[in-house]
Amino acid sequence: MNNKDNGTNRNFKQGMYNSIVIVIVIAIVILLNLFVGQLDIKIDLTKENIYTLTDETIALANELEDEIQIYFLAKENTEYEVLQNVINEYGKLPHITTQWKDPELYPQFASQYTDSEITGNDVIVVNKSNNESKFIPFEDMYIQDYSINYSTYNYDYNNILDAEGQITSAIQYVTSGVRTKMYVVTAHGETPIETKVSELIAKANVVIEEFDVKSATAVPEDCDILMMNGPVEDITDDELTMYKDYLDKGGKAMFSVAYTPEPTDNYKELIEYYGVNIQDAIVCEQEGYFLQNYPTYLLAGFVSVTDEISADYDDSNFVIAPVSKALSVIDSSELRSTLTVKQIVASSEESFAKINAESETIEKEEGDLDGPFDVVVQASDTYKGATSKVVIFASPFMFKDDFVDYYSNSNVDLLIDSIDWMKDGQESSIAIPQRNLDDTYLEVPMESATLWGIITIIVVPLCFLIVGFIVWFLRRQR
Repeated sequence: MNNKDNGTNRNFKQGMYNSIVIVIVIAIVILLNLFVGQLDIKIDLTKENIYTLTDETIALANELEDEIQIYFLAKENTEYEVLQNVINEYGKLPHITTQWKDPELYPQFASQYTDSEITGNDVIVVNKSNNESKFIPFEDMYIQDYSINYSTYNYDYNNILDAEGQITSAIQYVTSGVRTKMYVVTAHGETPIETKVSELIAKANVVIEEFDVKSATAVPEDCDILMMNGPVEDITDDELTMYKDYLDKGGKAMFSVAYTPEPTDNYKELIEYYGVNIQDAIVCEQEGYFLQNYPTYLLAGFVSVTDEISADYDDSNFVIAPVSKALSVIDSSELRSTLTVKQIVASSEESFAKINAESETIEKEEGDLDGPFDVVVQASDTYKGATSKVVIFASPFMFKDDFVDYYSNSNVDLLIDSIDWMKDGQESSIAIPQRNLDDTYLEVPMESATLWGIITIIVVPLCFLIVGFIVWFLRRQR
């Protein structure tokens, strides 16, 4: 009888112990959840980190001296949550505060900053120290793009987020107080600057305008930077004189060179005026130094680190330079004493340049030129107290939109850094690329999915079975 009572008491105590342990564990879990909730810890699992601000934005905020206010204009219950989350991240940075404003409750609020129509989910960035402001419409931050799928002949639609790019650009805009204007020459069949690259330049707070030189007698007075992207027709004698005069007075310019079947002697003279010789040949690379299957699409590395442009690049960085002309810096003994020329990017030692662009073979032939060749060159010339600055690119195709999405190259970064160099000591520009919203789900590689499937479906249940069997077996032995 006593043994039965002892067994009952033992079972009762064991049950009480188990119950207490369960209650304690549940209490710990609840308290832990409350604690983590107070910490506001969130993990961005999206493929393109759309909710995570870049290091460039964070560094900009840390260096701010002015107080910035970001207003999010949206009617209640119509807020675009993705944009709202990004704006909330800005509110966590120093010197930046965010505030939601309902246009229906405050119909006149936006009019003090913009004359534009408020459509909802718009943003206004205000510098409270100098009252500078910039209005960002929703359509500039959320972009629906489409392209034709030639395999199905249907439209493929893309949903693009450019919230951080636009807001960070606006912060720089309201704090810098300087506006840069770049004129792009469009009279000789130049390669156009495409949409995405133009938008990145604009986010660097550079205003782009076309310059039809045929109807002009001088470079516009408000031109901060002149760009001529690979003319396929030669410039006139008058243009050559006009460009030299502009540069001699301290002008800034970016030139690129395109392969042309017709001679461009005046344009060559303009490039040579800044210490770079152009050969009528197309550069080809050896295996490992070109884009797969495209020997004329160079993967060119940085050969010189200059404080002005390429200080942040190293051996791991490269640019893609399709169909590059063979450039070479003229020997310093032949240059005027006021001119300084520096090589930045070059092809490999094994590269060569084909004289006959119509050749049926991509292999090196007799008469072809030995490399390496310069791909990007910077030059500066101080004349009568004015310093001109020029950057020369071997290909006009380096700034195609296709390369913006090829994230491992430095094409657009180098373009923006060249623009910054020409701004004469102004702060570095920030041009953050757009992000694709269509792939924001968490992707798990097939190998990882298989591994975790085996672990969760087979290994873990098997471990429970083994542990259960051991416990059962030990109890049977008592």
